Amino acid sequence: MSSFKKSSSAYSAASTDTPSDKLKDTPTTDEPTPQPKKARAKEMAKYGITRVPVDYFHYGDFRYTSLKDAVAQAKRTVQC
Repeated sequence: MSSFKKSSSAYSAASTDTPSDKLKDTPTTDEPTPQPKKARAKEMAKYGITRVPVDYFHYGDFRYTSLKDAVAQAKRTVQC
């Protein structure tokens, strides 16, 4: 995924949500990640599929997978 890609179609410019509303569905580091249902876990094990938690860094309306990229964009914005 590109670091500069919009968060998701649910967060499109057509949305009337405020910026804080956009992040309500994003789990914080304090919230545990829900585990897959037993049937899904069994199917994952059958095919050797693993699940890996991912950290996202939000700046403005964008979500970054790299803290370095988020900080770089923030610095560019502040300089303007």
